Amino acid sequence: MLARMTRIAAAALVLPLLLTACAQGRPKAAPASVGLADCGAPGQRQPSIIQVVCETDDITARNLRWSAWGKPVATAIGVGVVNLCAVEDCHTQMYNPLPLVMIASKIVPCPHGRRGYSRLQYVFVGRSPFQGVPAHMNFSGFISGPGRPGLPAHQTISLTC
Repeated sequence: MLARMTRIAAAALVLPLLLTACAQGRPKAAPASVGLADCGAPGQRQPSIIQVVCETDDITARNLRWSAWGKPVATAIGVGVVNLCAVEDCHTQMYNPLPLVMIASKIVPCPHGRRGYSRLQYVFVGRSPFQGVPAHMNFSGFISGPGRPGLPAHQTISLTC
């Protein structure tokens, strides 16, 4: 009789432990991955190349290495390949690689259950090649044409999913 009561008591103690362990072992739904849309292209995870100024090649971020991807703020270091004629009326294009930091933030919901960063900032390490350029410079008189986009104001780009 004592052996039987011991087995019943042991089963009463073990059963809740087993149920708890089984409930905790269930895989939880993975959070939706976070993408970064580049100039209207579908969002990518941790892109290594980003065209910073769409429709031109005035600034292209390359060799990006991201940290904290998927967090509210992700940062990358890389090289900004910059067209130095972007703010001058040059007839030839002069490109210069410069160290660059990218900051992605403001995660928003996107179609099909996805999420994406909606804000992208860039900072040149050291001195900006566009130091002193007005934030809303008018490019209408340039050789490249009146519809040419300018540099992003405050080095910030708004992204859409």
